[in-house]
Amino acid sequence: RNICVVGDPDQSIYSWRHADLRNILRFEKDYPESKVVYLEQSYRSTKTILEAAHQVISVNRDRKEHGLWTANDVGTPIRVVSTLDESDEAHFVVAEIQRLVSQREARHSDCVVMYRTHAQSRALEEMFLRYGIPYQLVGGTRFYERREVKDVVAYLRLIRNPYDSVSLARVINTPPRGIGKKTIDDLLQWTKSLGIAPYTGLNMITSDESIPHFSGRTAQALAGFFHLLHELIEASREHGVADLIDLLVRKTGYQHYLLEMDDGDERWENVMELHGIARELQHLSPRESLDSFLDGVTLFTEADRLDDTRDAVTLITLHQAKGLEYPIVFIVGMEEGVLPHFRSFDDPGQMEEERRLCYVGMTRTKSRLYLVNAMRRRLMGGLNANPPSRFLQDIPPRLVESAKLVEGEAWPAPVADRETSLEAGDYVQHARFGEGVVLSCHPARGDQEIVVDFGNAGTKRLLLSLAPLRKIDG
Repeated sequence: RNICVVGDPDQSIYSWRHADLRNILRFEKDYPESKVVYLEQSYRSTKTILEAAHQVISVNRDRKEHGLWTANDVGTPIRVVSTLDESDEAHFVVAEIQRLVSQREARHSDCVVMYRTHAQSRALEEMFLRYGIPYQLVGGTRFYERREVKDVVAYLRLIRNPYDSVSLARVINTPPRGIGKKTIDDLLQWTKSLGIAPYTGLNMITSDESIPHFSGRTAQALAGFFHLLHELIEASREHGVADLIDLLVRKTGYQHYLLEMDDGDERWENVMELHGIARELQHLSPRESLDSFLDGVTLFTEADRLDDTRDAVTLITLHQAKGLEYPIVFIVGMEEGVLPHFRSFDDPGQMEEERRLCYVGMTRTKSRLYLVNAMRRRLMGGLNANPPSRFLQDIPPRLVESAKLVEGEAWPAPVADRETSLEAGDYVQHARFGEGVVLSCHPARGDQEIVVDFGNAGTKRLLLSLAPLRKIDG
């Protein structure tokens, strides 16, 4: 008889983990002698934020009506910002954080960017890296370090260079094709003893069934992988990198492999996000598109490892943000199909949970709230024009300050544009590699790609906007 239950039905956002909202809604019926105490005073948010959040959540039918109040100030209006696409959206977030920090209105660690799905972090991560703003990814893996992204990139690297032993070892049994760890180890040791690359060894096994190390089903599995790789290499001569991703996913059964996992839908969205990046290079020749794509991945991945997160902006999904609070909150992707997610369109119960998810994000805010949407966005590999989220329509206009930003507005310049351009022969200091001399400089996707000889650290190819470099006297 002595039961104490604490919960907020407006923050029930984990039905996919089998959380049941009815446990709270029916509690008084299940325990008719219970007494309900409403904890309605908020010590966190401003009056404006609380009223806006209440207007959004009150549309839900499956809830107990109650509202929060606060003794805090009215606060600033909520900023609703429409941008051109996901890159423009990320650009706005970065520029606004730069403005707040430069004017001493906030520190980086006061700011958080929230989004509906992990795939949305890619454009944000790249923009934070490009502008040299420290960030930390909470409760997740950085985009280019995610397993499924690394798998597809490894396939592409192997297609470009079949003698890449590291990439070959990663994907030779991904998805599983009957090539176990012992077989992979035997292949690598055998080819090393002969002084040849594993790819050459696979060719030998395919051509000669009498090789004693590999026979029967093992030899057939290795030969099957060799034929697959050879087919993809041939296709790369005629198809750009986006079509190549489509082909390798289809030929390997990689989509089916991912979707069998518990978080398969989310992992597949990350692959489609990668595919969306590749589509931006379809104007190039097949070889140029593959080279440009892989070079870009390498540069962003290298910059990722050098990031300093001591005073950093937080990137986090809305689900992971529950229970946290920040002075300044950006919620991006406020569009139909993103928030609310397209999978909720035909399910009223799921739509109500999407609304609760938006409510959770809004009420993480102490003082400033930005709700940002893009007029078009790459989703699941395609370019979609989605209307603004229905949740925005529920916020009274008197609480909102709206802005529509278009491509080409006066954004602060990236690091590469603010610093003096480098040229061959210049001496530089790198935070990780030490002193070096610039060997060459070339324009690269709105940036400057430089090749630097760092002596014992080797020769590195870097993007000027991402590399922690400063020019020094020779």
